[in-house]
Amino acid sequence: MSLETRINVIFALLIRDMRTRFGRSHLGYLIAVAWPLTHLVVIVVIVSFANSIMPLGTDSSVFVATGVMPYILCLYPARMMLHAIEANRALFLFPVISPLDMIISRAIIEFLTAFAVIIVFCSGLLVAGVEIIPQNVATWSGAIFSIVYFSICMGVLNTVIFTLTKAWAVIFIGLILLMYSTAGIFVLPSTYSPEFRWVAWYNPLLHCVEWLRSAYYEGYGDDMLSKVYVLSFATCLLFAGLVGERFVRGKLMTPS
Repeated sequence: MSLETRINVIFALLIRDMRTRFGRSHLGYLIAVAWPLTHLVVIVVIVSFANSIMPLGTDSSVFVATGVMPYILCLYPARMMLHAIEANRALFLFPVISPLDMIISRAIIEFLTAFAVIIVFCSGLLVAGVEIIPQNVATWSGAIFSIVYFSICMGVLNTVIFTLTKAWAVIFIGLILLMYSTAGIFVLPSTYSPEFRWVAWYNPLLHCVEWLRSAYYEGYGDDMLSKVYVLSFATCLLFAGLVGERFVRGKLMTPS
């Protein structure tokens, strides 16, 4: 298949997914943005009001937002990619379509959705008078792109595993909640015991949170953050997902 044909197939799948995921209305895709956005806003508002004094900085909303954003950006794209193949199995009647096309098109959608959520959320905070603009924009940009990259890489592997065993959907949510509880979203990792800090260090979501917060608080994350670890971990997930797709492609294309 030529590159141009492959691109056309992926674009067609992308448009179809956007128009059918939440009904056939042109506005249905807005739900895909509103869903994680609402989740993000609710958590930030509740925790900010419940804890007016944060362990870092002077604005509780900024501290909470920088902890919750990586969690939302990891959870939603990776979870929505679970169904990239299951939701489109009927399209395998067209020989030109492959599982990889479906995975790539869903990854592009989740990439765009994640950035739409961030833009709307940060714009809302600015309108509300919250100083959400980071001290280091380059670090902030790198953190956001890396978090979304990690989420999509996780989603690629999730797609393959979920297509083989539906129980993975429940297991994945459990893993995300475990990562959530040890990522220092609402507390500083420096308050952990030395033994727990050693275990928590291997949680990639913790590094995502540390990376994003380092854009707001000078010197933050120097003792815990490893950007190389996040990117390496994500790339390994992507490699495992792509290799898995090649080896089980026949199974992926088999009707349920």
